[in-house]
Parts: sequence; structure tokens; C-alpha cells
Amino acid sequence: MKKLAVPRTDVTSLISNALIVSAVAAAATPLFLGDQLVVIVSDVARHCSLLLQEVSISLQRLLS
Repeated sequence: MKKLAVPRTDVTSLISNALIVSAVAAAATPLFLGDQLVVIVSDVARHCSLLLQEVSISLQRLLS
């Protein structure tokens, strides 16, 4: 019986290209967003602080 050869895909170049695209996108984000970036970052920081407060309260209740 003859075995069928399954072609193997090389994902190394795909991953490399994805990393390059993401780095360029991260570097260009301030240029695209401008003043909106400050609003977005402050909103994310506020949400993170609220999340940390909730986690802290939950841990205190759990440990007490």
C-alpha cells in the first residue's frame, strides 16, 4: 500500500510576519489615535484599579 504524503506547513514565517505587523501596529497606535489615546488609557487604568479593588475585597473576605 502506498502512503500519501501530507504536506507540512511551515508556520515560522507566518508567526514572524504576525510579530512584525503587531509591532508596527503598536508603534503606530499613538499616531492613529492622537488625543483619544489619553482617554482610552485613563479609562483602562480606572477599570484596572476597580478590578484590583474588587479582588482585594474578595481576598479579604475569603481570608477573614
